[in-house]
Amino acid sequence: MRPLHVDATVTSLAPGGDGVAHVEIDGERRAVFIPWSAPGDRARVEIDPSRRPARGRIVELASAGVDRVAPACAWSSRCGGCDWMHLSLEAQSRTHVDHVRAALPATWRHLPIAASPALEGLAYRTRARVHVRCLPRGDVVVGMREARSHDPVEVETCVVLDPVLETARRALGAVFAGARGRGDVQLALGAGRRPVLSVRWDGELPPGVFGRLEAAVVEGALAGAQLLAGDATRPARIGDPTPWMTGADGAPLRLAPGGFGQACEPMNAVLARHVASVVRPWAIERAVELYAGAGNLSVLLARETGDLASVESARDAVEAARANLAARGLARARVVEADAEAYEWSRAAKLVVLDPPRTGARAVAERLAASRVAHVVYVSCDAQTLGRDLALLEPAYDATSIATFEMFPQTSHVEIVVALTRRGERRRA
Repeated sequence: MRPLHVDATVTSLAPGGDGVAHVEIDGERRAVFIPWSAPGDRARVEIDPSRRPARGRIVELASAGVDRVAPACAWSSRCGGCDWMHLSLEAQSRTHVDHVRAALPATWRHLPIAASPALEGLAYRTRARVHVRCLPRGDVVVGMREARSHDPVEVETCVVLDPVLETARRALGAVFAGARGRGDVQLALGAGRRPVLSVRWDGELPPGVFGRLEAAVVEGALAGAQLLAGDATRPARIGDPTPWMTGADGAPLRLAPGGFGQACEPMNAVLARHVASVVRPWAIERAVELYAGAGNLSVLLARETGDLASVESARDAVEAARANLAARGLARARVVEADAEAYEWSRAAKLVVLDPPRTGARAVAERLAASRVAHVVYVSCDAQTLGRDLALLEPAYDATSIATFEMFPQTSHVEIVVALTRRGERRRA
């Protein structure tokens, strides 16, 4: 089917980030998803009607919606990293709240949603993953993943990266000169706020790559790097590749090399302190934290509960969490290396805090709904999987607070915290 060219007006934004317009195609009113568009945009759009919903692209913008702004990055329409850079920060926050509300169970959609706006729109990311590809003629391409593709897009400057990490990113082409294949490089801040690299490489890494990384560590340009290539089961380590961030309590927080860490340190502190403030009035004696990672929330939750079990399956993260709790003298908290979905919490546990990956925690939600746990705090980075899991919890729990946190400005992603109390528990209290 040949593409169609029509005039369309964008009326809303879908949870995936695309604008939505409605046009008539062969006598049928159809929704069209249009990337990098803003509500109120009037445009000439090229549409592929063979897909459902139909997909389109702006050929010519006739007039811009009130929320459209000039992107700070010239590559934003190709790079898959910042799909909302053409929207004002206020519009991003407002739309995130709308998407969260629409994802909630119907009986909760009238509830207030508190929104924490972006603290910084640019140069805020202290963690990022970039893609490196070595071409047959010897060129090295370093970039973010292209939208709707696995290929890297070369950008001259990544305006959302912390300047220290941006300097390290721009040096990667020279570091991987002479290599073969492709890989992912995770950038983070390590000891002394110097960059650290975690590399997963599919192909051949010659000795020159390791030599250049060793020189960068000696010169102080890097704190360290770890590299896992081919069939190797253990990474090679150069210097100290341990990432560090400032924890929500103001003390250094050790992370796992190559593991999870929030993208924006100041907003992470706002979120973690919010979780602690939600938990505090409940005066919980025994609590469980699932998907605990390196203890980002644990270091505050351990101060708010009498007995905390932090559950994490990744061994490097478990070791980091234990080190973080020990460094703070929080001996009453313990870190359990286990699968969060299978972990059997004590019947005496009155609180479960969970911060699952984007795929959500359906199995945990099912178990919670059938449990006697009095309080739940669910931290999520995906409104759709959160809504799915909350639908399982809604028959047993009331939502007592809902909040969004602009952890990823310029993107369609947002962090969400929902606090729940088992129905009837408030009357007993």
